[in-house]
Amino acid sequence: MRNERLKKFIKLTLWTFGGLFLFLAAVFFTVLPGGSGVLASLRTPDGSEYMVTQRCNLNLAEPYTVSFYMRSPGGWWGWCYIDHQAMRWAHVAMHYDPATEVISATALGIRRAALDRKRNMFWIGTFREGREVPAPQDYYEPEFPFP
Repeated sequence: MRNERLKKFIKLTLWTFGGLFLFLAAVFFTVLPGGSGVLASLRTPDGSEYMVTQRCNLNLAEPYTVSFYMRSPGGWWGWCYIDHQAMRWAHVAMHYDPATEVISATALGIRRAALDRKRNMFWIGTFREGREVPAPQDYYEPEFPFP
């Protein structure tokens, strides 16, 4: 009887620590480390350049800062805020629609940001909600070079 209890206790302990290890590994690989740099970039036919960057903050409360940069040929880099408490973005792509003059940024196939070049407005959000702000919000050099 005592031997059976000990076996159950050991088995439960091993399952608990195994589950905890898998949970911590999932958090570690989802949140930190790595992933800093240019996630996606795009050059339009007129020579304008656009990119989405991500910086690892090494902070579980604010794991990544994601930004959108834009510039006309020979112009200054404009910056737009996307998120400062983001999880690591994956499978990021940028698309240009010449008919609407909209540059879209998607992560995992979901539109997360869009720049309306005609109206100089920048949209950030998710499929549920979003907001639009004037673009660019500031001017400064990106921390990562355009690829």
